[in-house]
Amino acid sequence: MKIAIDINDVVRDYTNQFIKCYQKIVDPSFEITQEEITDFDFFNVFPFLDSNGNKNKDLYYRFKYEDAAYDLFGRAETTEKRLSSEMTLWLQNTLRNFEYDKIPDILFVSPFEMNLSIQSTLSFLARIGTRVREIYFPTNSLTIWDKCDILITANPNLIENVPKGKIVFKIKTPYNCNTKTKYEYDNLIDIIHDSNNNLEKLIENNANT
Repeated sequence: MKIAIDINDVVRDYTNQFIKCYQKIVDPSFEITQEEITDFDFFNVFPFLDSNGNKNKDLYYRFKYEDAAYDLFGRAETTEKRLSSEMTLWLQNTLRNFEYDKIPDILFVSPFEMNLSIQSTLSFLARIGTRVREIYFPTNSLTIWDKCDILITANPNLIENVPKGKIVFKIKTPYNCNTKTKYEYDNLIDIIHDSNNNLEKLIENNANT
C-alpha cells in the first residue's frame, strides 16, 4: 500500500503563510484571516491588480513562483508546532509496526509547483527534518491518484475526484468545508493519534485483500 501526504495545509501552513507574504510584498493594508478564505483558488481571494486596476493572473503567478517563492514555500511553518517530531515517530514506529509485507510506502505530493517553488519546498522539507523517501511534484494534480492508494489532503479538487478503490483523508479547512468525505480530521496529528485507528485498519485490511 502507498500513502500520499499532500504538503500544503497538511504539513506546511500554506494559507497563513500566503497571507503573511501578500501583506509583506504586495499590500500591507490588506486584512484577511484564514477562516475567511473559502475559495481554493487564491487568485479569487487576493487582489493582484495591474496598473489599470484590473486583476492580473500573471502577477499572481509571478508572486507565487518567483517574487515570494522562497518565503511562501520555503520559510512557512508546519501546520502544528510539534508536527515534525510527531511525524518522525509515526513514520519510524507506528507505520513500521506492521508485518514486513504490510508496511506502507509513504510519499509527499505537492501539485501546482514550478520555477522557484520546487527548490523552496525541498528546503522546507529539509528544514523540518522529515524522513520520507519519495516526493512527487505533478503538473496535473489528478495524477497523484496514480501514485497512491490513500491520500491525505486539504485539496477539494482531489477530494472530489477520488477514483473507485482509492481512499481520501480530508484535512478540514474553510476552503473545503463543502466537500464531504468519510474520513475528516482537523489536522495530521489527529490522524496520527486517531483513537479509532482508521488509517492503520485500512492498511491492515488492504494487506489482507
